[in-house]
Amino acid sequence: MKREERLNFIANLIKENEIKTQEELVSRLLAHQIDVTQATISRDIKSLALIKVPAETGGYRYDLPKNNEALQSSLHKALAFDAITKVKIHESMIALCTNPGTTSLVKKYLLQECDSEIFSITTDDDSVLVIFETNDEAKKVYESLIV
Repeated sequence: MKREERLNFIANLIKENEIKTQEELVSRLLAHQIDVTQATISRDIKSLALIKVPAETGGYRYDLPKNNEALQSSLHKALAFDAITKVKIHESMIALCTNPGTTSLVKKYLLQECDSEIFSITTDDDSVLVIFETNDEAKKVYESLIV
């Protein structure tokens, strides 16, 4: 299962079930034949920006932030940034190396965040070339990507 699919599965699982601990979440995912570790779940919880809220049965349970649009934007940003392995700039162009098969996610994120500044964008399996309208716009995006 791909990371984005797993994150969506976790979000749905959290909505439908009262899950209180990372161990319980790992156990539920393993029961659905989704092979994960506690470290993976820890990163997923951070990516989903899960919060703890009072549980009906006492204690605290995981929940999604109330602003779902912000969650989706945050999720896409996290996934896109995780996919990028190398960034280079030349004048108004930025070349991105990514993990194989993740360029559509990176392209979608870039178009959501800076569509009006982009002149053209092209992808293959593991790289993205973005041509910006100006050198300054390219530099601004480059600096945000290398942080």
